Amino acid sequence: MVNSTTNPWTKCLIHGDGSFERRFLAYALVYIFINNLGLECQDRHQKYFHDSHIKWKSMAAAANTTKGGAAAAVAGGGRSTPSRPSRPTPSKWLELIAARPTVLAATLHAVATSIVSVGILALYYWYGDNADDDVGRSPWIVGRSNDNDAQQINLVHIWQTVGLPISLSYFITDSYYYCYPKRDVIIFVHHIIMCFCHYPIACADGAILAGAGDAHWATWLSIVGYTSEVSTAVMNYRWYLINTLESNWVGFGIVNCIVVLSWAGRVILFTYLLLVEIYPRYTAYVEYGQLFTYAVLVFGHAAIGLLSLYWCIVMFRGGLKSLFIFEKKKSTSGVGGLTFAEEVSMKRKIQQPVDRSEDAVKKGQ
Repeated sequence: MVNSTTNPWTKCLIHGDGSFERRFLAYALVYIFINNLGLECQDRHQKYFHDSHIKWKSMAAAANTTKGGAAAAVAGGGRSTPSRPSRPTPSKWLELIAARPTVLAATLHAVATSIVSVGILALYYWYGDNADDDVGRSPWIVGRSNDNDAQQINLVHIWQTVGLPISLSYFITDSYYYCYPKRDVIIFVHHIIMCFCHYPIACADGAILAGAGDAHWATWLSIVGYTSEVSTAVMNYRWYLINTLESNWVGFGIVNCIVVLSWAGRVILFTYLLLVEIYPRYTAYVEYGQLFTYAVLVFGHAAIGLLSLYWCIVMFRGGLKSLFIFEKKKSTSGVGGLTFAEEVSMKRKIQQPVDRSEDAVKKGQ
């Protein structure tokens, strides 16, 4: 039995070569820049409306105090009180970002991790199925054994130095830029679970303990779990359509079909991983002295599976018609007030800012 006082988290933190941490910080800086860019768009958008309404308010007041007032202007065929500036439609990408400042970082993370995880698995299974042509070669190594080492690609290394840093740095920064301002506890719990479950895979020693001696299986488990991010990428495109379409479009129904199937696939995937891949390895974790690690794996996959099931239920609350037939909804006041559950349920569109000084002007007229 391995010393049970050793766990994959401290092993990875203490005995890692630091490559994950360096890349984690680099990607975190990228996400910080992108999120601040989104917040800047939101500030400029709000300032534009504030300045526009102040200008309209002063013009309206001036028109009302002019001799003869609006009646004289109408009688003489002149201009009446200036109309309130029209609000922009949510078809402009800048306004979409202003309404949801974290959407750029979220979409970048979903697309990047989907491409990396699916790409690695495709290469893994392709080379694994052809392993007989190259006896003794690991399916995690792309390239034949008689090739130069410089021409071979280690898929595990790519996941540890590209896939995981891109994702875990996003979860940490998104907790600050999204979860805390929105008080979205569910998404925050999701982020913490993902970081806690996947961090040990970032180094070889941590992966060995995380897999109870089988580092390759633990890495495979991590990569397969991340294929579920495809559903988030499609969900963000659905959000874009909800806020830009003016009428029903057949493509909207197709996208929603993909969304429903991908989120249902998440539930099936995590159920399979929990019951078929993780549960039967209980004895191996006992022998390796990693019962706590096993408990974390079980809890993490069960929690993510249940959260996915919850979001599927939320998605169907409006009925099948709302999923496949687009109906334009009215906006509500405020900017960026949607939580993830509201985005999933499609109950509200993005919100446009309201200048409360309008009420004062209307009362004075």
